Amino acid sequence: MATTWDKHDSVQRDHASTRKLQEETLESHRHLLGEEHPDTLTAMAGLARTLYRQGDWVGARKLQEQVLATRRRLLGEEHPDTLRAASDLAVVLGEQGNLAGARKLQEHEVEENRRVQGEEHPQTLTAMSNLAATLYLQGDLTGARELQEKVLEESRRVQGEEHPHTLTAMNNLAASLKGLGDLTATRKLQEQVLETRRRLLGEEHPDTLTAMTSLAGTLCSQRDLAGARELQERALEACLRLLGEGHPSSLTAMSNLAATLYSQGDRSRARKLQEQVLEARLRLLGEEHAGSLWAKSNLALTLYSQGDRSRARKLEEQVLETRCRLLGEEHPDTLTAKKNLARMKPRTLRHWLQLMFKPK
Repeated sequence: MATTWDKHDSVQRDHASTRKLQEETLESHRHLLGEEHPDTLTAMAGLARTLYRQGDWVGARKLQEQVLATRRRLLGEEHPDTLRAASDLAVVLGEQGNLAGARKLQEHEVEENRRVQGEEHPQTLTAMSNLAATLYLQGDLTGARELQEKVLEESRRVQGEEHPHTLTAMNNLAASLKGLGDLTATRKLQEQVLETRRRLLGEEHPDTLTAMTSLAGTLCSQRDLAGARELQERALEACLRLLGEGHPSSLTAMSNLAATLYSQGDRSRARKLQEQVLEARLRLLGEEHAGSLWAKSNLALTLYSQGDRSRARKLEEQVLETRCRLLGEEHPDTLTAKKNLARMKPRTLRHWLQLMFKPK
């Protein structure tokens, strides 16, 4: 689903040094220009993006709320910079599980952009796509689909069938169709996106590899595991060769292939890939980043299936503790961790006796 920021667009940079430089710049602007100067607010927004990519959503949210409040007061609700600040804040609210808060901001952003910029303006279409992503996460797949169909229709008419924005809109619509269970329509859209990107960008362009990965996920859902594995192995080989083992795209490709291998019963190779992913994400992103936590959960599932239940529970306990602390008890990701851990609890003698003597 499209969002305002690409979470992984610069993960390979040294975020620590980037953050330090941005903090120094912000402090300098505050001292020389004042808290409400446009350059100070721009520096504040830039630092918030870095905090977001580091997984420090609390710090990012605090800065974004300050930027939004100041821009609303100085520029008004309709100014493009105000709308952009609201969009940035909505992304972090969504990550924190506050989907209602994110939706409220995004609905206002869509309304203002439609009124000021018009239905066909790229900024309006982006706002609609972001709102659709939140509706999707809230489980309103029908609402998400309706918005995405409008975005795709406008993109096709204004920008053409093969424009990158049109292809992104097709990919987003495919995600909602998949959630609604229409795998045939999903596959048709994804195959069209992949064919177009191959022809325009080449086999090894990052956008082509992303399209390949999306289609592979649908093939998995259709139980075409062999077809999915073939696409995923090609994507991983290209990512490793072009981007290196530690690049986010390479790690995502490893995770996807590991999931298919797991489904095919090749747990040993799945585990090997998942251990590589976890080691790299811990090194690049730290213990508390969402990517690291998902990597721990994925590895825990495989370990549990192989009988290494003590290590599996230990990993999932770490995930649950971190998510409770960072996201709260009721965040969807926290609830998922609770369910995962509950499945891994040792069975009691009474439980096994109930299974043994259960009526046939």
